[in-house]
Amino acid sequence: MDQYLETAYDVTSALFGPSSGVPWWAWMAVLVALFWKVAVKEPKSVREAAAERDDLMLGQMFSDGKGKKK
Repeated sequence: MDQYLETAYDVTSALFGPSSGVPWWAWMAVLVALFWKVAVKEPKSVREAAAERDDLMLGQMFSDGKGKKK
């Protein structure tokens, strides 16, 4: 078990830390790439935009109050 822990520690210290071969800005690029979909809202498709517009229009026509059709 100690051998696995030593190997894991060696790998972790080689990837992160002051003696790492990977610079800090490269890890930031990896984090930004991983969380890009969460951070940036994806634009709606044409069908989704049309469905939302239609739901709002029908909600106002039938005065639902919530903007949804009954």
